[in-house]
Amino acid sequence: MSPPARARALILAAASLGLVTVCVAVLHVSALSMSTLALLAAAVVITELVQVPGDHNALDELDGFPFSFSTGIHIATVLILGPWAGALVAAFGVVVADGLRRAAPRFIAYNASSAAVATAAGGLIYLGFGGQPGQLSLPSGLFAVLALALTVYTVSSLFISAVVAATSSGAFASFFAEIFRLGLPSAAGETGLGVALAVFALRMPWAIIALVPLLLALYQAYARLAVLRRQTARALETFANVVDERDSYTYRHSARVAEHVQELAERLGLPPSQVSRLRWAGRLHDLGKIAVDASVLRKPGDLSRAELAAIRRHPRLSARLLRGFRFAAEEALAVEYHHERFDGEGYYNIDGADIPLAAHFLIVADTFDAMTSDRSYRRGLSPEKALAEIGAGLGTQFHPVVGKAFIALRNGQDPRGVLEPAELAAIRGALAEDGRRVRREHSIRLLRPELVPAAGIVAALVAAAAGELRLALVGLALAAASLARRYLVGRRARRLARSLSAALARPLTRESLLEAVAGRVSALADLEWATLLTWAEDRLAGEVAAQWHGSAPGPGSAALTSWLIREADRLDESFVAAGRELGGRQVAIAVPLRREGEVTGYLVLGFAGVLPGHVRSALHDCAAELAAAYEGAVHAPRHPLLAVAR
Repeated sequence: MSPPARARALILAAASLGLVTVCVAVLHVSALSMSTLALLAAAVVITELVQVPGDHNALDELDGFPFSFSTGIHIATVLILGPWAGALVAAFGVVVADGLRRAAPRFIAYNASSAAVATAAGGLIYLGFGGQPGQLSLPSGLFAVLALALTVYTVSSLFISAVVAATSSGAFASFFAEIFRLGLPSAAGETGLGVALAVFALRMPWAIIALVPLLLALYQAYARLAVLRRQTARALETFANVVDERDSYTYRHSARVAEHVQELAERLGLPPSQVSRLRWAGRLHDLGKIAVDASVLRKPGDLSRAELAAIRRHPRLSARLLRGFRFAAEEALAVEYHHERFDGEGYYNIDGADIPLAAHFLIVADTFDAMTSDRSYRRGLSPEKALAEIGAGLGTQFHPVVGKAFIALRNGQDPRGVLEPAELAAIRGALAEDGRRVRREHSIRLLRPELVPAAGIVAALVAAAAGELRLALVGLALAAASLARRYLVGRRARRLARSLSAALARPLTRESLLEAVAGRVSALADLEWATLLTWAEDRLAGEVAAQWHGSAPGPGSAALTSWLIREADRLDESFVAAGRELGGRQVAIAVPLRREGEVTGYLVLGFAGVLPGHVRSALHDCAAELAAAYEGAVHAPRHPLLAVAR
């Protein structure tokens, strides 16, 4: 069955199920309070109309879905009047709001049906777990409320995933996983709103008035944030247009690359957020060329060494520009590597296994557009000859699977038809893992040491308020243990800092500086490797000055430089950053070595699995001394790179 046929069948089935649900609901609500039902219906219409619309082409994946408080009203209706009233209110809100927006009838039918079925299912689960409409009791009824909210959210996500999969012929499971993950935070917030409305409606109805300005303020804040993110994305896109327009030969180059990448991603059945991210990576991949003189871009002859260095710098500058925006972090790494090769012989000699799969989409699309476009130094090839060149470079310049799919697409074939199921699954899995890695990195930076004892104290207070003294004692014990651990970490950090200060007080070469630091740190922590890099900010380049090998070899200068370029602008006041992209389970700490505010080098230490807190604190305390020792060693005689076995 073709995608349009599948979509029509799905809409028909959903509308039929929704109609049955609404009919059953009408039969059950006749005995309920019509005034309460009418007020809830009015509230759901307002929340459906007052929403921040979604933008599937947004740079931030969170902007792909609309934001409103309507699900909170659905949950509140179930808690107050029961599942069938909730289903009726949910369907009514969609029909009225979407009808006023003049949406297509099939769109209204599907959305109304999904809302009614999800709310009814959640309400029935609520009853099954012992919940009683109109008699909300907390905290004893909390588990039933959570079951209600989870069911409503899960069923709604299933409906959304089904229609996306039916219209795009993609993998339903991957769509569902993505949609469920992206909507979970807002679902939690709407659940809280629904419970608050139900409590007020059942016990203090007029207190609901106090929620109105709060909800309006929240809506305004979210709407402004969404507008700001979208305006930022459009500004970046305008920046990309300016870069393209500096050279008449490459006019609209990034737009064409984005179109090639988007079409390939869609035909491979990737989830919408991945398609959008790949398209944006293609659109913004050449931002760094703004720092390249236009005469160099248009030069018809061979480039000098300095001009070639300026050209080779632009992918890293593009990545640094994008890395400054949290919602573009995932695109930054792909953009940085868009001139690499699968065999590791690209601009920065990055091994193919270390290149994120998203970059391989850019590599093949960028190369195809470059080969088929006229340039100042040569005429463009025909699409047929360009595809033949790509075919000849599979496994060397191009990723064999991505390149094969791209060739099939440009030849009018279905890319999924030429790929083995395992190859297609590997592409989807690798792109999903790239996204998870970036999200993990962002989550790590949100963690603060004070959160653990604070969590214990808050848990103890909540448990005490609920009369659970045993749980309160557990929370207090957790807070006490965490504070004790922080004290011990502080003692070890001070001891290590004193040891490092003593070692740095004497004249050192770069090699002996690294050996002194690594030797003292390795005595107190599982240090696997250490590297000292010289740094040239004007070239965005680092060079290994000394290495220390413990239980594992450290990454090369290319990988370290790539990481530091993206992280340098985000280092906090402690001058320490954690990065897990350097291989395996390692955690790396980078200490900028500054001279008059300018970074001239980095000390990077790699640990196995866990970032030692006392090492982080000690390095922070000794940052100025490390920089002074490094500066004093600048003019020391150079020796071969140090490789000391621990």
